[in-house]
Amino acid sequence: MNYRIETKQAFRIVGVSAPLYKDIEKNFTVIPSKWQEISMNGTLQKLIELMDTPPLGVLGVSICNDKEPWRYYIAVSTSRGKNKFEEYIVPAGTWAIFSGSGTNQSIRELERRIVAEWLPASGYEYGKGPDIEVYINPDPQNAQYEVWVPVVKKQKK
Repeated sequence: MNYRIETKQAFRIVGVSAPLYKDIEKNFTVIPSKWQEISMNGTLQKLIELMDTPPLGVLGVSICNDKEPWRYYIAVSTSRGKNKFEEYIVPAGTWAIFSGSGTNQSIRELERRIVAEWLPASGYEYGKGPDIEVYINPDPQNAQYEVWVPVVKKQKK
């Protein structure tokens, strides 16, 4: 798997969100329908017009922690006003960043492989912070994307 480790400063995103559930299968229904909804009603285009700071691309941000409600944001990184959109500050952190391409199904497979294959053998463990999908080219049949997984170095025992 092609990856790099990068430490990033906090950055601001604006967009729309949907609740995430502990039942992963339910999320596989909720999230695609939210993407379809905002693609059809013009919201996605309005978000793209706000994008002006890295990471450049439409973002899928999964927030799953004990401190706040679980949410999935479809958003962009921006310094502009949030208009009618929701706002979230992605905290500073270190990410393992994996590049990929293909259909939207291929991103799911990459995410599965990161958790099942790469993470256990990497010398890293899951860190605190959201999982981030960066859709550089969001075409569902020929997507170019990155998957950002928050990581920390494993402590030697």
